[in-house]
Amino acid sequence: MLKAEGLTVYISELSEARKEMARTTGVADEVFDPRDGDVAEQVRERTGGTGADVAFECSSVPAVLDMLIDAVRPGGVVVNVSIWGHKPPVDMPRIVLKEIDLRGTIGYAGDHPATIALVQSGKLDLAPFITGRIGLDDLVSEGFDQLINNNEHHVKIIVNPHA
Repeated sequence: MLKAEGLTVYISELSEARKEMARTTGVADEVFDPRDGDVAEQVRERTGGTGADVAFECSSVPAVLDMLIDAVRPGGVVVNVSIWGHKPPVDMPRIVLKEIDLRGTIGYAGDHPATIALVQSGKLDLAPFITGRIGLDDLVSEGFDQLINNNEHHVKIIVNPHA
C-alpha cells in the first residue's frame, strides 16, 4: 500500500523467499539483509543522513526494534505491529532523546476503504502475497502451523469457513 501511494519503502529481511517476493512484486525500493551490514546506517545513507520517517516492527525481535529506533529520523515514528510473546528491552533514553513516537497497533483503523480502492484501481495486486487457501477445519495444521513452522514459504493464508 505504501508503494501504491508513491512512498519510498525499504525492507529488512532474513528470509530469501520473502526478500525475493519483495523484489519481484515491487513492494520495496530496496531490500536489506541485516547479515550484510548495518541496516540503520544504510537507511540513513539513502535518506541523506536523515533517517526514515516511519518504521514498522513486524518481527518481535529485540535487535530489530533497536535497529528501527536507530533508523528513524529524530521525531520519527516506530509502529509496532508484531505480537510479542515476551517483554522486550526498550532503549527509552534513545526514544526520548530522538523524540521518537513509539506506538502499537493490533488492527486496522479505517484502512480498508483506501486499500480496497487501490486494489480495485489495479495499483495494488495482493495475489502474490496469498500463499495458501484453506478451509476452517485446516486452520491449525495448514494455517497457524504453516505460518509458524514454514514461514519461509508463506505470507498470507486465506481461510474460507465454507470450504
